[in-house]
Amino acid sequence: MKLQDYRDDFYTFSGKASDLNRQLGFAAIAIIWLFKKDVAGQVTIPPNLIWPGIFVVTSLTLDMMHYCLASIIWRVFYRIKEKAGVGEDANITHDVWLERPIWVLFTAKIICIIVAYIGIGIFLIGVLPK
Repeated sequence: MKLQDYRDDFYTFSGKASDLNRQLGFAAIAIIWLFKKDVAGQVTIPPNLIWPGIFVVTSLTLDMMHYCLASIIWRVFYRIKEKAGVGEDANITHDVWLERPIWVLFTAKIICIIVAYIGIGIFLIGVLPK
């Protein structure tokens, strides 16, 4: 297998992971919403679901930041190269530090959704009939 094939696999799997993470975030919001209570016209969420909800929202926020930051980084990179006269077909490299913030956001959003689902799982185990 060529290096490009491994890179393509990475892009495929990281893109799928991001899509799945986003879907899990929306599903978590739905699960939390199922357990809301309407008390005297005030919607309340069980206290044990507040932190999982915060982690879900954080994950979705990091997801957006992940894609926005990546698009900004790569746009600035290619514009600098264009202005320097680098041709479209030229083989170029980039500093690994351009990828690090993107990777940190990718990892953080997945960790947040995992933590959220651990909290939701603990809550659900607690409400199981005994």
